[in-house]
Amino acid sequence: MPTAVKSVARGKTMVAETLTLRILSGEYAPATPLPNEATLLQEFGVSRTCLREALQMLGARGLVRSRPKLGTFVREEHDWNFLDADILRLRQQVVSRPAFLRELFAVRRIVEPETAALAAVNASPAMIDRLEAAVTAMAEGNGMHTLATIEADVTFHRLLLAASGNTLLSGLGACIEEALRASINVSSHPEVGSPFALDKHLAVFRAVRDRNPTAARKAMHTVLDITEESLRRARYGEGLQ
Repeated sequence: MPTAVKSVARGKTMVAETLTLRILSGEYAPATPLPNEATLLQEFGVSRTCLREALQMLGARGLVRSRPKLGTFVREEHDWNFLDADILRLRQQVVSRPAFLRELFAVRRIVEPETAALAAVNASPAMIDRLEAAVTAMAEGNGMHTLATIEADVTFHRLLLAASGNTLLSGLGACIEEALRASINVSSHPEVGSPFALDKHLAVFRAVRDRNPTAARKAMHTVLDITEESLRRARYGEGLQ
């Protein structure tokens, strides 16, 4: 990629992330206009093309809407795409970790048990092999808190979403990957004193492998019960490094 193109890409990403953070933090409130183009150009020192591409990125996230002759306005909060991967990542900078992880866990409670049940019905043999590899990787080092075991846990949960046979659920995995990693990092933290629930994850895998959706759903509920207890004990990451 030519240097000039890389520079524009970095510039629009920087502008988009800065403006997104200001919107998420409430600095730019819903239904209010962003500063005009001249003001933003002067602040960021980027080209007009770069700024407009950054605003297009915000529009794709549901954050802003352009009004001809009036400017660019922040949309109402219910229009924001909170499952956008970039919004999820940036939102962690403007809300407390406990609040963020509580929201994420509520979504997991709703989604993951039924996802496991669907995976038991729809997972391909190749996907079952990948799930087995992930749960096996979690067992390395007796399932203790390491970068490798955290990644194996994240992979296991993401593969289950993909194994469901539902493309929307599979796409959700890509959206929440970083948030899921943050949650697992807290629930398995050494200060919490709770290693990965290997036997419970293995029970989920075996139920999927054996094509038993009822058992898969029940086993995933158990995994989430243990995770919730760990998160509560860790006060959802408050004070953890």
